[in-house]
Amino acid sequence: MSKESSALNNHFFTLLRTGLYGEWPATAPLPAKIDWEGVMALAEKHGVTGTVIESVRFLPPHLKPDRTITAGMNRFALGLIQTNLILDHTLGRLAGCLAEGGVKGIVLKGQGVARYYRVPQMRQCGDIDYFVGQASYERAKKLCIELLNDGDCHETPQHFVFQMGGVEIELHRLVSDHLPRKRSAEFHQWMEESLQSPAGLRSFTTGGAEVRLPSYDFDAFYIFYHAWTHLITGGIGLRQLCDWAMIFHYHSGDIDADSLVRNIRRFGLTPGWKLFAYIAVNHLGVAKDKIPLYDPKYAGRYERIVAEIVRSGNFGYHSDAGIRMTNKGRGLGVKLGKARSLVEYLFTMFPIIPGEATRIFFNRLLSGTSSSVNRVMRALMRK
Repeated sequence: MSKESSALNNHFFTLLRTGLYGEWPATAPLPAKIDWEGVMALAEKHGVTGTVIESVRFLPPHLKPDRTITAGMNRFALGLIQTNLILDHTLGRLAGCLAEGGVKGIVLKGQGVARYYRVPQMRQCGDIDYFVGQASYERAKKLCIELLNDGDCHETPQHFVFQMGGVEIELHRLVSDHLPRKRSAEFHQWMEESLQSPAGLRSFTTGGAEVRLPSYDFDAFYIFYHAWTHLITGGIGLRQLCDWAMIFHYHSGDIDADSLVRNIRRFGLTPGWKLFAYIAVNHLGVAKDKIPLYDPKYAGRYERIVAEIVRSGNFGYHSDAGIRMTNKGRGLGVKLGKARSLVEYLFTMFPIIPGEATRIFFNRLLSGTSSSVNRVMRALMRK
């Protein structure tokens, strides 16, 4: 990495932490200047533009962006606040309508996780994930189709997806369809039971309705696991890691650390957890005594993963590898590009998660081979 790239990354992380906590980190010296165009490009790649914009108010005048960049920030911030208000209102309408129909659900991630932030309206947002469980799923889906759906809809084994006032809603019967190899059935049962138990559930009011939230214990585990599955299957942005870091920064005292550690270990997730804990402490500013199993022993390996995360951007879409892996072409160049991406993935992830990296490498390789064989067979059948 060049000296310029290193400085840009350092400034980006410092500004990100400033936006998260509302103060310039005491351990970071003030630079002579900031490459705001470079910082904002990284922020956009990682879905943390709102948080970086929040940092500006805590900077001395000589470090603040020029008028042109400030005007763009202001436009973005106003749009983000408006979008979050719409999502909150839509979530309240969804929860209220389902509750009137006898279905109580729980919001996953998204607008619930935003409540962990110092300024919730400046967290970048997406769709709404709403868990209702297997028993209530069909009734909830029927209510949504009859009363709320106003656009295209489709269904997967995990959830029913529909449009509501321009907002995409995922109505979950399952918490996740990504299960670890170790004790997968037990893992699935634990997640379902954790959400269906009233212990530790929280709520807030929006759009005139009560919206239920998972327990702090569940969120500490689930937000990690959701981000981890994205990392090992394609890529991740820093917004997901910020979500997880905020849980521990503000609510570490509300989390049963002993129970959390037992679950991490029994489901074979310790390597991934330690990687994320390292990033949360050393790059996102969480105190190391607030996160269980913090371990800086593999700092060199972890830093290589951090560099890959920064380079790749949100869900890996901005990396050369991500672009190659999503290329739908069938030419030799495309195939070679995808093979190169697989090799890059293996070399990046193997030092941290050798078993998972190898398994995913061969799954993707075999999946690509299977697709090619299927295309040939279909072509032969047409002749």
